[in-house]
Amino acid sequence: MQDNFSVKNWKNTVLYEQDFKQELDIYGYQTQHFDICPGAQNLYKRIMAGDFTDGMPSVKEQETIIKLAKLHDALFGMEKIALSSKDGVTKEFADKSQGIADTIMDMSQSLDLVDEHGYIQNHVDIIRGKVNEMAIVLPEQEDDIELEIPGDESSATVDKKVQAKATRQDKIIKDFQRIQKQMQTHLELYKTSESDENKKTALQMLKNLTPEFQAAKKKYEKLKGVKI
Repeated sequence: MQDNFSVKNWKNTVLYEQDFKQELDIYGYQTQHFDICPGAQNLYKRIMAGDFTDGMPSVKEQETIIKLAKLHDALFGMEKIALSSKDGVTKEFADKSQGIADTIMDMSQSLDLVDEHGYIQNHVDIIRGKVNEMAIVLPEQEDDIELEIPGDESSATVDKKVQAKATRQDKIIKDFQRIQKQMQTHLELYKTSESDENKKTALQMLKNLTPEFQAAKKKYEKLKGVKI
C-alpha cells in the first residue's frame, strides 16, 4: 500500500510532468504511439490521476491499465502503418486491428470505462479505409525500412497457363511464392511476438530477405503482363 508521501511524489514527478506530453509513462510502461490520439492521452492521464477510482488505482487495476496501454500502442501502431502505406493494407491486417480493439473494449469493462473508450472504433475504421488486398507496407520502427508484402497468391492476376507452359516462368512464380511466404512468416513473428529477442531476430530476417524479395517481386510483376 502506498503512503501519502509516495503518492504525492509520484504525482509531482511523473503525472503532472506529462500534462503537455503526447507519450505517457503508465506505471513504468512508456507508450510509443499515443501521439495520434489526444483522447487516449487525456483518458489515461485521468485514469492514473484516480479520476475513475476510489483513490489511486489498485495494483490489480494498474496491471489492467498497463495491458490496455500496450493494446492501444499496438492498435495505434497499426494505424500509423496504414496511414503511411502508399499501397494500403490487407483485409487481414484490418481484421487484426479490429480484434485488438475488441479486446480493449472487453478489458475496459473491468474498469467500468467502456464509454470512455468510445474513440477506439474510429481508429479501426481509419485502418479499414486503407484496405487494399495487393500489399501492406511495414514502416520498420528502428530504421524506417519499408517492406511491401503482397496479398495471397489467390488474389494475383498471373495467367495460370504461364505456370503450366513455361519452366522459366514457373520458376519465377515459385521463387516469388517461396520468398513471399518467408517474409510473411517473419513479419507475423515480428508483429505478434512478446519477446524482444524474437522481434529482433524476425526483423533481421526481414532485412536480410528484402533484396531477394524485391528482385523476385520485380520479376513476378513483369511476368503478370506476359500474354500467351
